[in-house]
Amino acid sequence: MSKMLRTNSDRLDYSEMLIPPVGYKTAFAIGTTYSLDLEALIGVSISLGLNEDIDSKLSDSPIYLLEALRKVADKMLIFCEAGQIKAPATQNKLFPFLENSVVMVTAKNNKSFHPKVWLVKYENDNAEVIYRILVLSRNLTFDRSWDVAICMDGKPTGEAVSKNESLVAFMTYLYERMENRYEKMAVKKRSLKKLLDEFLQIEFQLNDKHFDDFYFIPLGIYEGYNKEYTELFNTYHKLLVISPFLSKNIMDEFKRLQLTNADKTLITRKSELYKLSKDFLQNFDTYTLKDDVVDGEDRLAEEGEIKKQDIHAKLYLRTKDSYSELFLGSANASENAFNGNIEFMVSIAAKRRWLNVENLKNDLFGNDDKINPFEKIKAIDYVVSDADDAKEDLQKAIKEFCKVKTLATVSDGYNITITIGKLKTDIELFISPLLITKRERVQDTVIFRGLDLPQLSEFYVVTARKGGEELSRVVKIKTDGIPDDRDSSIFNSIIRNKEGFIQYISFLLGDDYLLTFIEDGAKKGNEYKFLTANCQETPVLYEKMLKAAARSPEKLNEIKQVMTMITDKDIIPEHFHALYNTFEKAVLK
Repeated sequence: MSKMLRTNSDRLDYSEMLIPPVGYKTAFAIGTTYSLDLEALIGVSISLGLNEDIDSKLSDSPIYLLEALRKVADKMLIFCEAGQIKAPATQNKLFPFLENSVVMVTAKNNKSFHPKVWLVKYENDNAEVIYRILVLSRNLTFDRSWDVAICMDGKPTGEAVSKNESLVAFMTYLYERMENRYEKMAVKKRSLKKLLDEFLQIEFQLNDKHFDDFYFIPLGIYEGYNKEYTELFNTYHKLLVISPFLSKNIMDEFKRLQLTNADKTLITRKSELYKLSKDFLQNFDTYTLKDDVVDGEDRLAEEGEIKKQDIHAKLYLRTKDSYSELFLGSANASENAFNGNIEFMVSIAAKRRWLNVENLKNDLFGNDDKINPFEKIKAIDYVVSDADDAKEDLQKAIKEFCKVKTLATVSDGYNITITIGKLKTDIELFISPLLITKRERVQDTVIFRGLDLPQLSEFYVVTARKGGEELSRVVKIKTDGIPDDRDSSIFNSIIRNKEGFIQYISFLLGDDYLLTFIEDGAKKGNEYKFLTANCQETPVLYEKMLKAAARSPEKLNEIKQVMTMITDKDIIPEHFHALYNTFEKAVLK
């Protein structure tokens, strides 16, 4: 392989990697992440449910996002670190639909739940299945930092695949983190158990003849899944480490493992250099992204949200004699990563001629220093920055909140009473339901009065404040008494009226979601008039229902599900029920 990792061309799109193969639909999807953005999770539903890119025009319409969530809300589970759900900048009525898809995990001994993995099952109309594993270094957020990923598809073998035992152990750990206090979550837990058994018999393929083998490497899940289990910390002749966060002890260990005249390279963030001694930097070639790359968006953009770009990939390439191993995934070169965190990595083995440090460095750095995004740093003593100290204290306070017992109860008039256990922090904490702006100081009992039905949710915003600094995160709190018609009230508020209903049904019946969206956007004025007494103004929708009846009769069932969700009688046109009943009698016998 003359090229390994070309930063200008080898780009992987998160959403594209989750879109089902042609002719397939998502049967069930499990994702893990350290930090989570709820807006990004809604975006993922476009990929899993509508087979479209997250950045497509579909994300502009609440109606189409609602349909995406309706399709996959019961088929998706996301596990994340407790206290690491980003507080959204804007409120979104759809957030409550994500409640039964999010599981917060609190690891033992103040460690972190840090893996970034997707495990997905796709199926087609012939009951054929494809399984996909996606291992990333990226969280489920809109972060623009540089990451790395590997995607593999597999099919059932009919017998146990030994190398999947560690993968199934990881899935078992996730299964054990789930509650089943609600029926919807209990159903998902059973689905995960079924998927766990299926994955044991899946043979995944790298689809590259240059690689000899690969291994799944979970960390921290059970005894024995530790640093030694990775087989990463062995002697080497050449080593390249890419890690945004470091620990001195881990990097010193890598240094000690070198053989004679070893070639050693580290790529990290400038903010981590203070952890490395001058002696280490003289011995280890160390690079960071140039300031022009990190701040490039800030310098070019005139308005809008500005985000810095930096290294977020975690990658280790080690060569000894004529053989190489590449490790990638979630684990930083840190003590926490290899001694307690829940992590997930994949290792790939190949002969040095196909997998080697020289080619990787050449791909990353190029031959022209002017266009090289990295710069070699000087071997000096760097000073620690305390800029993030305050934020770290705030984050610890929120993590502490996630450990105590909490319970919320909804009473008549949609009042919420939250009871909170004793906290071991002196930092000020505030709490509010996710979809309202009013917040109250955290104490033993907190009450919010007079919410609207669509505002009820198990998501709450906890804000930690110290001095002039604040940090807000979303947490999930068990909330009893949410009325059964809450979801219908959200449905009603998004569909809103007859025009919205027509748009929704037209979208649902379309052969191509994106094309239907564009066509609907082109309609104006009286083109949306619908269903007069003699039903003569319905040719387009009528044709779509005829096509659905002939080609995809299951879509008529989906229409019925939507009609069941809508409880506002003014939303569904008066004569649509009669039209639907005609098709139902003819097709759904």
